[in-house]
Amino acid sequence: MSSAHYLAVQRAIAANPRAGPKPLTIEKYRARQPGQAKRNIKDDNQLTQIPQTRTPKRRGGTSAKLRRERAALLEKVNADPPPTWAEASVLWIKIDALEQQQKQKQKAGAQRRKQQQQRSQAIAAAAEQKQ
Repeated sequence: MSSAHYLAVQRAIAANPRAGPKPLTIEKYRARQPGQAKRNIKDDNQLTQIPQTRTPKRRGGTSAKLRRERAALLEKVNADPPPTWAEASVLWIKIDALEQQQKQKQKAGAQRRKQQQQRSQAIAAAAEQKQ
């Protein structure tokens, strides 16, 4: 979604706050099955408004972009006829920088997974102590 479109939507929502889906009650929200289509529920007994959440779908996008850029640079380096020595040197420097970025992302991902695993183990241990 472009920023101009996003701003236009936000202005439209601000101009007409009643537009859009109706908020769900906690009971209706809990009763909804996972994967069930979201729909407007008309009910006078709306106790609490629960905002609809979205999960970002950016995971893996940056690493895929880095892989594509690296592949494109390797094609340029290995092209026939090959680039000049100076151009090839610049391309190899860019390739090395992309590889370093990929390694940093992999390392950060491994650290994040390790932290998540430690958190889940701590939660499980706390649950066992309560029982």
